[in-house]
Amino acid sequence: MFESIKRKLDEQNKDNDPKNMSLDFKLMFAYHIVMMILFGFRPIENPIHQAYLAIALIMALILASLIHKLKSNWSWPGLSFISIPSITFNIVFTYIFLAFASYAMTKGGNFPAISLDNIEGLVIESWGVILQTASNPIFTPWYLAGLGIAFMNSMVSLKLATLKKSEFEAQCRN
Repeated sequence: MFESIKRKLDEQNKDNDPKNMSLDFKLMFAYHIVMMILFGFRPIENPIHQAYLAIALIMALILASLIHKLKSNWSWPGLSFISIPSITFNIVFTYIFLAFASYAMTKGGNFPAISLDNIEGLVIESWGVILQTASNPIFTPWYLAGLGIAFMNSMVSLKLATLKKSEFEAQCRN
């Protein structure tokens, strides 16, 4: 009985094997490790310099991914019907998450009244709160990590990155 359960679990999880993790996904982990080092040890105290480091790191990781794609003869599969709603949801959800986190950290959870009548005012106000919170060098790496997740999810939605090695290999013309 336990063997059949174990076999079923192994079958379901074979695609989640760390050996099947794409280079893009591994690079995202590298980015997050650097963000956690920034958070834990604070080798850079200035939030602007933290953002510069994150931008330089993202550019280097994109370059590494691009070189890997060129060497592997990768071919972009194109957008699917769900790509645009997916990336839109990703951006909106990330913004809402960062806004709620910012209000919780700076305003003690005193969120503004949410009304569809004044959505523009709400976005403008919440953007200010996000910037205020993210400019604190203690919180900046967390925001940069969140933006890294949103960036990776956006690249996956646009099919410019993959999460699984097998998916990447299927896109290559070898």
